[in-house]
Amino acid sequence: MATNRSAYGRKSQSAPLGIKIICVLGALGALGSFLRGLGVLFSSPIGLIVGAIVIVFAVAKLAVVWGLWTLKSWAWTLTIIVYGLSLLMDVFRFFTGHLAAFFGIVVGGLLLAYVYSKRDYYK
Repeated sequence: MATNRSAYGRKSQSAPLGIKIICVLGALGALGSFLRGLGVLFSSPIGLIVGAIVIVFAVAKLAVVWGLWTLKSWAWTLTIIVYGLSLLMDVFRFFTGHLAAFFGIVVGGLLLAYVYSKRDYYK
């Protein structure tokens, strides 16, 4: 754990490299989801609902990655919730015939396990 003293004498930390990598990839994925949500938004009446949900989820993921990067105490909990819901959606997609969702299940599970192991950074 990399610690040093800030100008006010408090310990300050930097997010671990793995968290920073997750944040960069998560931000890119969230921006892609946001753009896909915009594309679906005006496609049909159902698209309006689905697009809005995708956009809200993308914004939540952007908030999560910012919080993780800056070591905000709320970010760890929100990460577990947001990425846990994403994992559940991938499981649902997998069991409804989308075999490619298996990749999302594996990656999501590993991501959650790694973030869980870094919970001490967010206390």
